[in-house]
Order: sequence, then structure tokens, then C-alpha cells
Amino acid sequence: MYSKLISDEHEKYEQIIDTISKRFTTYGYKRIKTSAFEQYDLYSKVKSSINQLEMIKVIDYTGEVLVLRPDVTIPVTQELAHTIGNLADELRYYYVQEVFRQPFEQNEKIGRTQAGIEYFCESSPEADAEVIALACHTMKDLGFANIKIEIGHAGFFNELIRNLPLKSRQISQLKTLIQAKNVVEIGPFVKNLDIDEAVKQAIEQIPFLYGNPADVTEKAKRIALTSEMQDTLDYLMDVYSILKMYGLEQYLVVDLGLINHMDYYSGVIFQGYVGRLGKPVLMGGRYDQLGNEFGATLPAIGFACEIDSLVKVATDSDFASSSLIDVQIVYEKEQLELAIQIANELRDQSMKVLSKSVDIGQPDSRLSAYTVYLKQEGHVLQEDDDRISFTNLEELLRLLDGLKGVS
Repeated sequence: MYSKLISDEHEKYEQIIDTISKRFTTYGYKRIKTSAFEQYDLYSKVKSSINQLEMIKVIDYTGEVLVLRPDVTIPVTQELAHTIGNLADELRYYYVQEVFRQPFEQNEKIGRTQAGIEYFCESSPEADAEVIALACHTMKDLGFANIKIEIGHAGFFNELIRNLPLKSRQISQLKTLIQAKNVVEIGPFVKNLDIDEAVKQAIEQIPFLYGNPADVTEKAKRIALTSEMQDTLDYLMDVYSILKMYGLEQYLVVDLGLINHMDYYSGVIFQGYVGRLGKPVLMGGRYDQLGNEFGATLPAIGFACEIDSLVKVATDSDFASSSLIDVQIVYEKEQLELAIQIANELRDQSMKVLSKSVDIGQPDSRLSAYTVYLKQEGHVLQEDDDRISFTNLEELLRLLDGLKGVS
């Protein structure tokens, strides 16, 4: 039983990755792979990076400090900066690989599989909407009905606090309170800040700027204190209008309190939820300035899915049909050669086939769409309760083609 549970979980894992990869390719993305080990300096010297306390560090034989890959976006951007410099034509890449971070919660794993895309392109509502649509379509492909994509914009909050006399520690505390929508503590926190009263009121309103995109935008315009903040809201509505053309409006909400922990995001940011899982299964956004850290202009937007979270929330029924064996072959010893011929032919047609002798035991019809019995007195193809006799390989293939055509 334990081995079956492991097998079922792995089967679901592989099917989710296969489904995601297929969807990514329909949008024109090509698969890439980055090194499992990166130089620590790559992350320690980049201003916009992940928490260095989360990095898994190792030392190589020369004494150089390396880190197990904690992120994919940064090394991909660095590689492009070194190979092509400034962006001339758009580039689309996707990846499926492990990232490694030190967990701060019990039962969290160090290594987690991510599947994501990196779309290097000029900033535009069309490009950003397409990436969000891809994220939504990916979740729909996986069979999730209760999908929610929260969309925000890093520029709205950043512009609000841009000229405030705040220390980095205060900004970090404020971000944490807003992200948690901790309205109880935000008020007292901003009350003690030496900032304009209008700014205080605007900050206190941010956690409430969540919900229907049109309604949220109207509320946000009342506290938009600069033309740049107004432009950000107009941009978000342009993105939303395009997503409505994709027919995805029922999955979308705007959250102007969405502040991603990846500080390199500079424009649209978003995260996706499915099922009853209380944390996002995908996160992404636009990072137009990251290439500047490596002396290049590489505007881009991307997102990553947490495969382990998707496996947890996906029900067995979502993948039961695709995990079935196509054909089981049960043969008497004298029919071994025919059993091998049939199995070879069906596998060449990309069908999943199990073959075993009657001496081992009877097949479980629940595991396969069809069962083939090869016996001395005659051969039978069974589908559910229907049994059809056949005499040779060619006749069996015609029967299978006919049955698959009907189904």
C-alpha cells in the first residue's frame, strides 16, 4: 500500500508537470535549464534579491562560496546580460526545476520544484495581460474550477512612499503590515511617522483596496496623490480590459496591497490561488530593472508555479483517467510471442501497456481501458462488460481503432 501511495503521488506530480509544460509551449516558450550551483556573489551583490538567510550555502574545493539555486530569474537575466546585452527581440523561456531555500516553518522542504516562464519584452498592457492569461489557462488545464488571480502593481505603493523620510527598517515593517492586511496595527504605526496626514490616510486605505477591479480602481483614485499613481491605476485597468477579451474576468481581483517578497518586481505583480489552499500556488510580476544590475537593459515579466503545492491541492479524480493504463495483456505461456508483438505495436503508438502471464494472476480491470486475453482456445478484447473475439494482431488493431473512435 505504501509503495502504491508513492507511485500515485509521483504519477500526479509528473502529470501536472506535463500539463504545465504543454500549456507553456502553446504560448511559444522554449525550455531552458540553469545550474544547480551559483556563485554566492551573484545574489549578495544584487540589490534586488531574495533573503540571504534563506540561501543554502556550500564551499567548493577552491574555497569559493556557492549557493544551491534559490531562484531562476536572476541567473537567467545575468546570462542574457552577458550574452546578448540589451534586448533587441522578445525572448520566451520556461523551466521546470528545483529551487532550494532554508525553510523557516516546520515540515517545509528545502528543495521545491518550480515551473515558470520568463518573458523578456517591452512593458505593455498586452504583454502583461498575456502572461496573466497564461497563468490562468495553466490552472484551468489542471482542472481547478475555483481559480483566483490577484493582480497588483509595485509602482502604486513605491510611488506613495518614494519621498518619505523612512528608514529601510520602517519600510520593511510597513510592507509586512500591508501584505498581512493588519489594519489594527497599521494605524498606530503610521501615526508615529513624521509624514503628511494625506499620506498617512492613503497608507491606511491600501489594505482595503481589494476586490472587483473597476470598484477598487475607483476607490484608489481618491487616494492617488501623484500623477504617477494615477497612471499606474490606468495601466492596471488596461491590463484588466485585455484580460476580459480572454474571457477570464471571473477569475480576477485587484489587490493594491499585494507586495511580493521579491524586491526586483517593479510593475504588475500577481499571485494565484486554487482550491482551499491558504497560500498562493503561483507568483509573478514584471521586473524591468533587474537587468540593470548586470549592465544591460532587459525588461521582462514572468511567474513560477509551486508544483508541490499543486500536487497537494489536486484531487485524485482530476488525474484518475489520465493515469490509467491503456491496455492490459494477459497471456498463456504459449501465446508469449503474440503478446510481445501486440505490446510492441501498441507502445509504438504511444499507448501505455502492461503485459503479464496468467500464472501471475488476473488483471484488475479498473486499472486499464482495455484488457486483452490471449489463450489457446481463443483471443478476447474486453472493454467494461463487452467482450469481442479476434484472431490476430491486425484484427485487434482494427477493433481498438474502432472502439477509440466511438469513445
